[in-house]
Amino acid sequence: MACMQCRSRKLRCDREYPVCGRCQKSKTPTRCTYEDGFLWQQPNTVASPVFSERGPTATTQMAQTDRATAHPTPDSGISSLPTRPQPSSRDSRPGEERRDKFLETVLGAPKAAVNQEPYANTSLLHRPRQVFEPHPDTQPHPAEDDEDLASPTQQLDISPRIMMRGRETKTRYNGSGIFANLIAQFPDLRAFAEEIRVASPHLSALRPDLIRVKKGLWKRKPLNEPFPMPTMQSLVTMLPARAVVDELVYLYCIYIESTHRILHMPSFFEELEQFWAQRESPDMTSTVFVVQLLLVLACAWNLADLNTLQMKNEAPLTCYTAIEWILHAEKWIENANLKRPELATLRLQTLLIIALNIHGMKRSQAWLATGTLVKRAMMAGYHRDPSRYTKISAFSMEMRRRMWATIVELDLQISLERGMPPSVQEDDYDTFPALNIDDTEINDASTELPDEKPLDVMTDSSFQAVLTQSLPLRLKACALMHSPRVSCRYEEIMRLDWELNRHLSKIPAWPTSEVDDLHRTSERVILMRALLKNKIGHSLLSIHTPFAIEAPREALFAPSARSRLEVASMILSTQRQLRERSAQLSLCNMGEWTVQAYCTICQLLHEKDNKSATSLTRTLPGLPESLISLVETALTCLESRLLLVVKGAKEYFFMSTILALVKATLWPSQSHVYKQEVVERVILFAQTLFTRHGNCAHLGDWGMGSFKTNQVPSLNAGPGMAPPFVPDVAVGQPGTFGMVPAVDPFLDSFDWADLTGITF
Repeated sequence: MACMQCRSRKLRCDREYPVCGRCQKSKTPTRCTYEDGFLWQQPNTVASPVFSERGPTATTQMAQTDRATAHPTPDSGISSLPTRPQPSSRDSRPGEERRDKFLETVLGAPKAAVNQEPYANTSLLHRPRQVFEPHPDTQPHPAEDDEDLASPTQQLDISPRIMMRGRETKTRYNGSGIFANLIAQFPDLRAFAEEIRVASPHLSALRPDLIRVKKGLWKRKPLNEPFPMPTMQSLVTMLPARAVVDELVYLYCIYIESTHRILHMPSFFEELEQFWAQRESPDMTSTVFVVQLLLVLACAWNLADLNTLQMKNEAPLTCYTAIEWILHAEKWIENANLKRPELATLRLQTLLIIALNIHGMKRSQAWLATGTLVKRAMMAGYHRDPSRYTKISAFSMEMRRRMWATIVELDLQISLERGMPPSVQEDDYDTFPALNIDDTEINDASTELPDEKPLDVMTDSSFQAVLTQSLPLRLKACALMHSPRVSCRYEEIMRLDWELNRHLSKIPAWPTSEVDDLHRTSERVILMRALLKNKIGHSLLSIHTPFAIEAPREALFAPSARSRLEVASMILSTQRQLRERSAQLSLCNMGEWTVQAYCTICQLLHEKDNKSATSLTRTLPGLPESLISLVETALTCLESRLLLVVKGAKEYFFMSTILALVKATLWPSQSHVYKQEVVERVILFAQTLFTRHGNCAHLGDWGMGSFKTNQVPSLNAGPGMAPPFVPDVAVGQPGTFGMVPAVDPFLDSFDWADLTGITF
């Protein structure tokens, strides 16, 4: 098994081919030779050095005879430890022996739910070379030939899972995000959905309506309805009454601006007062400010009650009023020919991305938009600290620093959601963090910056000041885990974990008061603390998920399994606490971290043979039930959000099926009940969505479809199911749908080839 040099010297050989580590260090690599029987051990991923004495002929022959077909396993993204194969017989042909013993050396990557074959590397976990050298006169211990346990200091070489759909040159790629790693852990999900379809043949009658819901009810109007180029007059006409504007601006200040520093609020309010005074004279009003105001209103639209807003407005407000604001603002920005990326331009583009994100529009283009925004800011020099330039005032310096931090944070968040690397790293900029001060402490006439307050003192910029402390670390983690090859040591992952948890523990406990809280300071503090936990927790999930999945097969990764369970539980517990307090807090706290924590808990409970530290999910009494309760609450919060955005039913259908599959795994005797829950959730979601838009023109000639008749089966919430929204519509009996469908409506509504679109 050892090379001829190590065997003659009675030294331990790591059996690397074609040159072992010891011969590599001895400065005589050309003397490293093996017997012919060794060739079959080597996988086809071993690279040949240029100094091989065997010459190009031998190298070519080895490459041809050593090529073997990997047999992928359905549950592994990191190869398990290579076991030492038995020596081959001298009489057998080397090529045949290599094929028979290949799996004992290396394991492949999964194909379940993720198309990864072209990117799979068959040698992912490399063992460390032995650093000790026994005395030449001593005989090696019999156990020394056994492979040592994996060490945190050894080099890992991981090919992350990816998600890609399409073919040839027309493809869509999602990187190695958390969801791409988790989706492969549910190989039986499609078969489970098929069982649901077979057990519910009446879904065939609802197939057209379910497809309409999945694709979105906004296709006809206003998304695809043409409109002329916006003008100053048309934009001003779109604005609602002043009472409506005041309420939406107030909600924006509390829930959006406190966590995204974009505007200087005293200056914004001053411009708003000037606008109302000059509204009848459009020539004296800035078009940029009107577009900015429309985007601010659109960002806060879902946080207000439509009926309350309608009472304050003379003209009718439709369900897609905010969407029209966004579309008109976007068209004006695209055609305004704003050449120089000044602060006002960057504000418009940042607000546009946030508004599109809040309403679930153009989600697949968000990563491109934030990347372009980062480059625009860099073209204007925002990535260099403004103190280097004497012509920039103190006020502009602070606004530039705030804007840069917001843009980089927005790009990082969307990169995590898309599974892609961020646009910049810490070494790409030297801009100082923004000060922890209130907006009233600085204005256009300021000649110097005020003294910064401690982080434990609540200000208008506290959220950004605290979050910026961990920004370089989170950028590093995102770039590492979303690269084509994750090359690091596990001790580096644990170091990142320690540093992120240190930032998590340093989140200030800002004081709150419920007495005379006119500005909702307590809700701002609660939301800020929740989002700080979630954003740092999102990075923790990203670095631990690929390793935690392998923990049952590799004990080295057990800390990742424990950390992932703790972080996912924290995110879902925070979501439930905010939901119990107010719907606005729950809605603002929803993000990709919620969906990924949801899938994480489901994957942990779905594991059948879990020998890692997370096995306590099965051994600790009551823990599975508690985790299921958190997941169901998160699903209810997700439903509330997806009912407000342009698209989202596909995600809701998918998440509901995952939950039912997990519950059926935990309690098989109630499997039929959980399958029925999925059907009820899907139909109730579609029914609720149609009812909310029952009188809207954008539904077109189809109207409410089958839901306007008495053909919808009666639905009752099953045990353990979160109470859904029940609309006021006529509901009939299930006996009408006895037809067996000729197509697969349930799976067709899911559109399994398009699961990569889950982003917010």
